[in-house]
Amino acid sequence: MSRVFARTPDVGAEFIAARRGLRPADLRVQLEAEAAWFTGTEHGITAERLGALPDPPFGLIGTGCPLEASLGTRAPCVAVVGSRRPTAFGLQFTSDLAAGLGAMGAIVVSGLAIGIDAAAHRGALAVGAPTIAVLGCGVGVDHPRTNSSLRRQIVETGGTVLSEYWIPTPPNRWRFPARNRIVAGLADAVVVTEAAARSGALITADFALELGRPVLAVPGRPGVPASSGCHALLRAGAAFCETADDVVAELPGLLWTDGTRPDAVSVAVDGLAAAIQGLLRSQPSSLTQITEALDRPAAEIATCLTEMELAGALVAIDGHRYAVRGV
Repeated sequence: MSRVFARTPDVGAEFIAARRGLRPADLRVQLEAEAAWFTGTEHGITAERLGALPDPPFGLIGTGCPLEASLGTRAPCVAVVGSRRPTAFGLQFTSDLAAGLGAMGAIVVSGLAIGIDAAAHRGALAVGAPTIAVLGCGVGVDHPRTNSSLRRQIVETGGTVLSEYWIPTPPNRWRFPARNRIVAGLADAVVVTEAAARSGALITADFALELGRPVLAVPGRPGVPASSGCHALLRAGAAFCETADDVVAELPGLLWTDGTRPDAVSVAVDGLAAAIQGLLRSQPSSLTQITEALDRPAAEIATCLTEMELAGALVAIDGHRYAVRGV
């Protein structure tokens, strides 16, 4: 060990001291404090999914449904990824696609980022389907905070939130491309619904291609920057994706169902909800803008927005603006 750190003795000394001070009992206490679990990746289903990665994680730490239990169902596992700055169309399409996949028995995997990732998780939740969120930080870190309620809902409804990093590890720019390999590794196929030319979603697609797993892309309007990454994938040979049936066609041997999951709980669009919906039909707006336009208490507006979003009547854009589905 001293030879490895010969040129940086201070770093070497810190590493060796930390290693000697490592106590498994303390680690167990931290896991219990976060209601978290740890699974190695050397054996079982996690090894089957992640073992072929060029740099597989040593292990995974998660909250919610243990990964082995979730993947043990042998349900199709589909990653749905895309831009952090999507269009309203991209958000709606992603949510609808994830709902369709979930209704046919798939587990939807994404990265819990704002934008397309969040829409994918919400689409699965809307039909009562399980979803897996892979973080670019430790599970003890609330990031991004705009998706805190979504994260809680994933765990509370039998989904999984996981990371390869230790519990308090903060987010860092390089950790997000690294986590994309886990998203690709867990999935039987990757769907990119909306992505610009330099989107991190393309990294996930590259990992999937290296693993020999299908990659699908959703075409957008010609010349629209938000879809340029998807168009590049299609030119490179990615499969065309228009509906969940296109994903099923790429994975014909898996255990798909007939699409009869119970419908999501709906919210009656009347009263305040109807007023909000009418306002948002003209343009996406923030909580502050809606509150000022309707002259109602912010807390009342926020509660109604949450109910409408969970019911699928609205979609969130960039973590702070709302748009009506279908607009």
